[in-house]
Amino acid sequence: MNSIKLDDTIAAISTPIGEGGIGIVRLSGRDSLKIADKIFVSGNGKKPSGFKTYTIHYGHIVGREKKVIDEVLLTVMRAPKSYTREDIVEINCHGGIVPLKKILDLVLMNGARLAEPGEFTKRAFLNNRIDIMQAEAVLDVIRAKTDLSLRAAMNSLQGAFSEKARNIRSEMLDILARIEASIDFAEEADVEKRGAKDTLARLRRIEKEMEKLISKAQEGKVLRHGIRAVICGSPNVGKSSLMNAILKESRAIVTRIPGTTRDTIEETANIKGIPVVLVDTAGIRPSGHPAEKEGVKRSEISVRTADLVLFVLDYNRKIHANDSKIMDNLKGRDSIIMVINKKDLKRQIDLRRVRKVFPGLPVIYTCATDSSGIDELEETIKKLIFKGKAPSADIASVSNERQLSALRGSLADLKEAMEAIKDKVSMDCVAIYLRSSIAAIGEMTGHTITEEALDRIFSEFCIGK
Repeated sequence: MNSIKLDDTIAAISTPIGEGGIGIVRLSGRDSLKIADKIFVSGNGKKPSGFKTYTIHYGHIVGREKKVIDEVLLTVMRAPKSYTREDIVEINCHGGIVPLKKILDLVLMNGARLAEPGEFTKRAFLNNRIDIMQAEAVLDVIRAKTDLSLRAAMNSLQGAFSEKARNIRSEMLDILARIEASIDFAEEADVEKRGAKDTLARLRRIEKEMEKLISKAQEGKVLRHGIRAVICGSPNVGKSSLMNAILKESRAIVTRIPGTTRDTIEETANIKGIPVVLVDTAGIRPSGHPAEKEGVKRSEISVRTADLVLFVLDYNRKIHANDSKIMDNLKGRDSIIMVINKKDLKRQIDLRRVRKVFPGLPVIYTCATDSSGIDELEETIKKLIFKGKAPSADIASVSNERQLSALRGSLADLKEAMEAIKDKVSMDCVAIYLRSSIAAIGEMTGHTITEEALDRIFSEFCIGK
């Protein structure tokens, strides 16, 4: 970490580029107030370096020859009680491209440098205000698409998952210390035997806790990133109408002509707190038309890669050969919900044929034109995703593949240590496996993370965060 510079002052635009009511230029570092003194003129003539922390001041940003660039509010947050634990200055100006760029350029001309992606949050980590998992949770908060995903991200940001991981690591460090101490007294009768028995019991408890965290990883992933649900079926069964009913807007074109949709259409919906990417597909059927043929091909690919398939059939039409072919292609999949659409019309469908192919499959009757059955469909989607269990209100779980990989690696080494104890291998070997397990979980918590890994994590952030 020695090559990471913390003694310079960084600056960036922290709001999205474009027209808006407010734009923010943020500075962090030891010269933040000194730079603000040079470019900010307050109404009472005082300098930012004399302002109290957590105060906001009205004034103007001025450039060369005291030319006014913009009318602003300037906020001062002094170290160590700031986002980065450094002196921070935020300039709230008008949210246009020109004033933001002019103010940023002026800040850079007066001694700051442009921040790298995520560098403000990286400094918060390096200055021990947050750990690496909380830093990653910042990104989850920014990307949250539903109330549930925001709640999960905020739990992690507030340290709920970090505390679980730190407790596991602390317990393993204590066990390792006892093992190393017991090695020095191994010649005494029964010392190593008693120590091995106690150690194995403690490691089993840690193993269960790790396995619990790993089992919750999928739930956390769904809440943060959502799932991909493909709506498929024969032409003119109401797939596009169903998508519009779930979205509560006319996103897909709907006509009575079969084959209207000739490409996949994607849109994210909030279904019971879960971000779901709905994919409306072209009606699957044999076709000689090049455009429709390509659309059917893309539909089949979408179905193969989907997390969930909504297989739509027509309540007003008998099962025909094309429906049967689609059912054959869906055999063996777990996550399928059968949607019988157009229930407002006369019943013609015979579900016995479908039940033979998919026994126990959830079946929901809908009428997409008046949205009846949609709420039941959404509830079924939620139950299927979480295997009938509602997601925990205080969920704190693995939020990305980096954390999951480190946790799995730590568990694998822990299991090796347990096997070594069972096989009555020397405690020296047990200690080696345990050190490796501690190092792996340290990668997750940030205790043993490399600079390269840090750069990779923060490269996903925007420049102003």
